[in-house]
Amino acid sequence: MNNQEFNYNGQKLENIPCNLCGEDNFAIIARRSANGLPVNTCLCRNCGLIYINPRMTKEGYDEYYKYHYRHDRALAKGKEDAGGDLEKNFSAARKFGSALAGRLREYLGSGITLDIGSSTGGVLQGLKDVVPDLEVVGVEPSVAESGFANQKGIKTHVSLFENLPRETIASAQNILCVQSLNHLLDPRSFFQRCFDYLEEGGHLILSVKNFRHQARRAGSIEAGVQIDHPYMFTPETLKLFVESIGFRVVYLDVDEGKPQRDLIQQRKEGLSRHHIRLVAEKPKGKKIAVAEVSRPDIYRQMRRQFSRPYLKLYYLLFYSHRLGFLRKIFQ
Repeated sequence: MNNQEFNYNGQKLENIPCNLCGEDNFAIIARRSANGLPVNTCLCRNCGLIYINPRMTKEGYDEYYKYHYRHDRALAKGKEDAGGDLEKNFSAARKFGSALAGRLREYLGSGITLDIGSSTGGVLQGLKDVVPDLEVVGVEPSVAESGFANQKGIKTHVSLFENLPRETIASAQNILCVQSLNHLLDPRSFFQRCFDYLEEGGHLILSVKNFRHQARRAGSIEAGVQIDHPYMFTPETLKLFVESIGFRVVYLDVDEGKPQRDLIQQRKEGLSRHHIRLVAEKPKGKKIAVAEVSRPDIYRQMRRQFSRPYLKLYYLLFYSHRLGFLRKIFQ
């Protein structure tokens, strides 16, 4: 079964409200995915969150990830499926983890550091390369990848985070979610669970694709849409989301708008070039200010930025090879 192509058109779909604000009032900004599937990309009119609606059910996503995910993504990228090369996965993730630790070392408090969707454990190993006294623990549902991590000496629980028994890990000082947030069907529950797990003064560290940056680089909304990303984030909505749970954002690094030389240097270090890196702190004390999630101003901003003429113009001015000589003149 795992060699068969995934039949998205045969899947049962479900309609959902906005996971950030709970409203069911949205504008459809695209009707196709990057590989041509009929997918509605919706922009919430109340808060600006971008998500797929309708989407596959939990059972459909379970089947997709269990049997088809790596093969399907490889086909979409026009590449061979390299998901089975666990050593390569570990090495690349280790380099990324080291680069991340170098930038965020001041936020990595002593205590348990938990990586959600830890794969082969490379990110955690990279963190330990820079901060050796960290106590690192992974949570990864893949039997093969979690087994590989354990063989590498990275303690990893074979589980989805939402299924992890609370008594397994009482609390954590740091929680990481690296390039996994887009795949979650219920980000709000994830953020709340992280908040509950973290000690006061602890940090949630996120590395997430910036959907607006993806669309701008391609001059197309559809270029960033894929069925395994039921939610898509921009810096504004990611910050709003964590603040709506009670976190305080203490660090925000956005690749969008950076000079090309900085992005090239990031790539050499092991970091991605179109992501958002955010650190949110669980405040000390019982009183926690929660952000207001009704933000039609964000919606209006996104509606303008994701209009097709705006995207095309932005692409031509900042990313098109045809107008590269003009950028050099102005720079």
